[in-house]
Amino acid sequence: MQQNNTRDWSRDIPSTLNFTQEQVVFVLGHSLRSLYDEVLAGDMPEHLKTLVLELEEKYPP
Repeated sequence: MQQNNTRDWSRDIPSTLNFTQEQVVFVLGHSLRSLYDEVLAGDMPEHLKTLVLELEEKYPP
């Protein structure tokens, strides 16, 4: 027998957890930055460096 999982979860969230769009964007931005800082700080693979240099020569910034 299969259960009916059509429960409205939005009713279970306390109404005191209301955030403005600005607050949500701020938190998400900082969370993503902390996740990707390590990736951005890492060395770029040599084949990608070569490609970037070729593109910069062809299409100067």
